[in-house]
Amino acid sequence: MKDWDPEYQPVLQNFQPGQVIRSYSRTVTESDLVAFIGFTGMRMPIFIDREYAEKQGPYGERICPGFLTASVAAGMLESILGRNVIAGLGMDTLRFVTPVKIGDTLHAIVEIREARLTREPGRGMIRAFINTINQRGETALEFLASVLIKADPA
Repeated sequence: MKDWDPEYQPVLQNFQPGQVIRSYSRTVTESDLVAFIGFTGMRMPIFIDREYAEKQGPYGERICPGFLTASVAAGMLESILGRNVIAGLGMDTLRFVTPVKIGDTLHAIVEIREARLTREPGRGMIRAFINTINQRGETALEFLASVLIKADPA
């Protein structure tokens, strides 16, 4: 498995099916949660009400919205694929497996499933399975991403 390198700016040909890359790690803070729910308008008590979450919630504390985790994971994927990504094409089989809590440290394991040229010269498509893992080794989120990326001319 290759580790994340922020200076590496790959193109399609740098990725092969079966390749596995680990992203950087990032700790989710209360500021992250507050900013995200403020921006998105998510107002579920499990996210915003400490007393409710501790006394009535199923986890004994506030949790982060799954889409906050998905956003962090998307940033980690982008850092691996680099600045040559042209567009995100989709996220399939998105599964929120384990709740993310304030103070959890996440990283992503990215497994390239497909890397191929498209009909348009200079472009390719990558499909990758992303497993977002917390500091306890638990999967928080997993999904299959498809992205359009620059390719070296053939």
